[in-house]
Amino acid sequence: MSKTRRQSSAPGTLNRNDVAVEVEVYTDKDYFLPGEKLTGKIYVVAKESVRVDKLVAVIEGFNHVAWQEDKRSIEYAEDVKLFEERVLVRSFSKPIPVGRFYFDFSYLVPEFLPSSFNVDTVARNLKWEDIRMHVATVNYSIRAVLERLDEPVGRVSGQPFIIHAPPEKTETVVKEDITEQVKTFGCFPRGYITVSLTIDKSSYKNNDVMSIRLEVTNMTPLPCKNIIAVLFRKLKVLAQRSQRNIRTKEYMIEFEDVPSGERATYVKDVQLQNVLPTTCSRNIKCNYVLAVRCEVPFSTNIDLTLPVTTIIAPSEEHEQSCPPLQLYKPWKD
Repeated sequence: MSKTRRQSSAPGTLNRNDVAVEVEVYTDKDYFLPGEKLTGKIYVVAKESVRVDKLVAVIEGFNHVAWQEDKRSIEYAEDVKLFEERVLVRSFSKPIPVGRFYFDFSYLVPEFLPSSFNVDTVARNLKWEDIRMHVATVNYSIRAVLERLDEPVGRVSGQPFIIHAPPEKTETVVKEDITEQVKTFGCFPRGYITVSLTIDKSSYKNNDVMSIRLEVTNMTPLPCKNIIAVLFRKLKVLAQRSQRNIRTKEYMIEFEDVPSGERATYVKDVQLQNVLPTTCSRNIKCNYVLAVRCEVPFSTNIDLTLPVTTIIAPSEEHEQSCPPLQLYKPWKD
């Protein structure tokens, strides 16, 4: 029985079973700020001499949203490419010989990019119970490609990276530094109630402690009850010309009742952990609000709200295992 011998590829060409060259890219760190220079190295392993025209770094950003509604079992989903840029790293005038080589590269991250974002949950305790699940992500990645006649050559692998937008780059940032709100509700002739809500600042980073100060003056004949403070995440997602507003409780604090004729001051500290960043992209808008509610005797409730900006990079970082640099040579023309 004869055996068919596989023919080897000619130098600089590939067949379906051969990979003459492999390309990997690694950034110097996991996250970057808008307007910052992204730097890293591209590693090329040539198993045979390969003729290519250029080495290009491709940087991309994607926006994905989806949600499903129980009542009609309709799923809305949309993927949007936020941007794509191709950066010429090197042009080649000669074939790449057999060996291992590395190339330094840099790229200036655009100023307009929103923060990386990732929420993927099955809704259980949301205000809108007809939302079964919702997904909202903003992801960025970089890959390096060897090209010949504008066609990719060899095996390519990419790497994700994180954009951490500072407050001045975030469209949904609180424009004014609002950290206090006071409301007085008169129950004439039965007295009045004054509620003052204060936070130590309007913007918080990951693992920061939010200090909440609440003062309640109860000049009515009955106690002021059921006083709670809730940090809400307000997420707006858009897909297929439809939109959904999804509000989620991040933290809730309960306060003691305030007896008649007394004034109470409460100070509570909340450490913000695993909170998504305030962000605004083409299909996603996320911000936060701290809300306080007090039940008022003889009347409706008193509601106070303060906007809160979270300046937080996603907590999941991509561990890098770069190849040992001593095994590679810097490319020289």
